[in-house]
Amino acid sequence: LQAAAALLHHDSLAPEQGASLLDSLDENAHKHAFGVSEDLKYALREAIEALGNEAVQQLREKAQASKQGFYTGKDAVDAGELSLECLRLVYRLLFMFYIEARPELGYVPIRKSEIYARGYSLESLRDLELTPLNTAAARDGFFFDATLRRLFSLIGQGCGAAAQQSVLAGSVKEAFALAPLDSKLFDPEATPLLNQVRFPNHVWQRIVRLMSLSKGKRNGHKSGRVSYQLLSINQLGAVY
Repeated sequence: LQAAAALLHHDSLAPEQGASLLDSLDENAHKHAFGVSEDLKYALREAIEALGNEAVQQLREKAQASKQGFYTGKDAVDAGELSLECLRLVYRLLFMFYIEARPELGYVPIRKSEIYARGYSLESLRDLELTPLNTAAARDGFFFDATLRRLFSLIGQGCGAAAQQSVLAGSVKEAFALAPLDSKLFDPEATPLLNQVRFPNHVWQRIVRLMSLSKGKRNGHKSGRVSYQLLSINQLGAVY
């Protein structure tokens, strides 16, 4: 995670010149912009706990099916390592929320490529954060998981403008290029335990919702979108 911290340093990401973030704020009118608050820290804790609980359940079931030890023995799961991997996974999301909200950084083509915006982006899942999952197939399916794994792979490995990519039901030639991110944060080898887990839609939806919406204030204000566009480097570090 030290590599990720260096990557998120002001000298790496923040523009040296230009308009202030407040001046450049242009989120859709129907999305209420809320500054990042202390609530986000607690939301991340809940997200890590949700990932950990689901991972423990699935890994325990796999261990029982293969008659391996889970709590003790050479095959026992290291609770500390699992917690660290959950933290890395949540921090991947936090990083993606940030760079997609800051298109001026020029890293992801969130506003330049419809293919990226609809087929890969975290924002496309953010739009589903309040969609009711009324059926077992909707709750327990893996659309969120597949989309996020594809996104993380794209960020970690990059893609060329001429690379053939499978998007939705067909194969198309990508209209954007993305340089691979040289960071352990998106290295699959950094999450060996969680690579064995497929998180169902209801788990990911809850996590995206936790990281997307501010809590309603006691004075009666409704919850609204957390504006990652207003998140400074110092605030990002404080949340972490």
